[in-house]
Formats: sequence, C-alpha cells, structure tokens
Amino acid sequence: MKHEFREAMARLEDDHWWFRARRDILDRAVACFVGKTDLALTVGVGITREAEMLARRTRLVAIDRARIDSRCLEVALPAQADATSIPFGDAVFDAVFLFDVLEHVDEEAKALSEIRRVLRPGGKLLVTVPAFMFLYGLQDEVSEHKRRYRRKPLVDLLRRSGFLVDYASYFNTLLFPPIAAVRLFRRFVPGERDPAANGASDFDLRLPRFLETALEKLFSLERHAVGHAALPFGISILCAAKRL
Repeated sequence: MKHEFREAMARLEDDHWWFRARRDILDRAVACFVGKTDLALTVGVGITREAEMLARRTRLVAIDRARIDSRCLEVALPAQADATSIPFGDAVFDAVFLFDVLEHVDEEAKALSEIRRVLRPGGKLLVTVPAFMFLYGLQDEVSEHKRRYRRKPLVDLLRRSGFLVDYASYFNTLLFPPIAAVRLFRRFVPGERDPAANGASDFDLRLPRFLETALEKLFSLERHAVGHAALPFGISILCAAKRL
C-alpha cells in the first residue's frame, strides 16, 4: 500500500462512512465465527480502529511489513513481519484475522500455509478480500493490489491450504451498482484514471453529510446477513474458516 494512501486511511477511519459501516460488519463476523479467544493474530494493520475492535475480545498480536501505527501499541503487541514468514512458533494462536491483506501478497498460498502453521488445530481464520477483477481500477492501484477475487476460487484456495470453510459470502452488495458504475466509468472514460485530476482514491469523493449517513446505514444493514445468508455478489468477500 502506498505510504500516502496509508496515511489518508488513518485520517479517514473515524470519519468516513465506509470505514464505520465496514467495522460494523466485521465486528458481527468476529462475534459470529470467532468470539472471545485467548490469543489472536491480525496480519496487516492498515486500520487502527479494526485492531481496537479485535482487542476487545482477545490478547492481540499485530504484524505488518510497514511500520505499525503508534496507536496500535495501546491495543496490540506489534511486530514488523511479512505474512509469508510469520515470526512465531507452530500452533500458537487461537485465531488469525486477514482483513484485506491476501490481495497484496505475491505468494498467497505460502502466506496461507504460514497462517495455518501458527494456528492451533481448530483455530479460526477470518478473511476479507476485494471481489471481481473487472472492478480493478485506481483504488486497487493506490492500494497496490495484485488481484481481486471471486468466491469459489477463494474457497478452493483456502481448502487446498488446509482449512475447512464454514462461511463464504460477498458483501457490500447493496451499494454494488453505484460503486461498480463509478469503477467502470473511471476505467473506460479517457482522463478519469488520472489521480491528479480525480483524487488519490475512491475515498476522496465526499458527499453531503445526510447522504453519507444514509449510505453508512445502508451498508451497515448487511451485518444482519453475516452467518445467516451468503450474498450473491458484492464489492468484497468475507470467509470464515478453521484449521483442519
């Protein structure tokens, strides 16, 4: 992830409607599929508020290739490390959280193998990734994504890596049409992919407060589907699995 975008995310995570609604969904997923644990690992600490949310249910260790935000020091034990070479022993953690990280990793199978190694048998894995390569665009470029995913190939990858998948669903479904329209518009209209002209990322587009509030409530509604229904499409994918 580009340094300037990482800093922008740190500034936006409290104020931006998308981050707040996403946290509601992830909080519900953690409650449904992981619950309270003794010791857990989060890989790739891009958003401090997510680490704070996780730390309410566990003793949390956080690793990232980049320098970890100093605010994380209050809620997690930090270590600068790569997902493909995790500096902990075998079967140490009760749970691992991999929120929007796998798409950054060149050797995704190696990363999942490492995660399986540090998980105890039966330990829980919660994964989110961006969905659908046809949506790949400016946001993915500034985030330095290698790929976007579809649900079945992601489930197959997790199974090949030694995990039993309990739940797999797209999310950010209700807002899929307008987000997809903006992404495709930027791809096919000349000049619209220029960051200098259009901002560094999708998050630079801010709307009137009443509209952002409505969008947050709409996106957040999807938390009620977590664990109960698999949504058929969306901007992202959520998977819950356990180590075999």
